[in-house]
This record gives sequence, structure tokens and C-alpha cells, in this order.
Amino acid sequence: MKKLIVLVALSLISLALIADEDLLAKLDSDNDGRISIKEAAEDVSLAAMFSELDTNKDGYLSISELDTES
Repeated sequence: MKKLIVLVALSLISLALIADEDLLAKLDSDNDGRISIKEAAEDVSLAAMFSELDTNKDGYLSISELDTES
């Protein structure tokens, strides 16, 4: 049973990471590996949370900053 719980948890984590990578690929129009506030404007919910997610306050969201959302 513990193995099943661990497997389910790992699967959910993997799905969240894939979703983050898909969002990055979708919104990163200049292909620099990060999302600017201008690029984030294409996704209303992401734009609304941009400042919270931009933990290093550099004006961009990296994959690691997006991962904190899940």
C-alpha cells in the first residue's frame, strides 16, 4: 500500500512538472527559457499571480518558480 501511495504521489508530481513545462513552452514566445510579464499576459490567471511567483523579483518566471505553484 505504501508503494502505491508513493507511486501515485510521484505521478502527480510528474504531471505538475509536465504542466509547468507545457506552460513555459506555450508562453515563452522569445524562447529564452523564461516567461516575462508581457508573455504572462497571455494567461490571465498566471498574470494575476506573476508577482507572487517571481520569487527572485527579476521580472521573469523560470521553470523553478512555476514549479512552486503546484
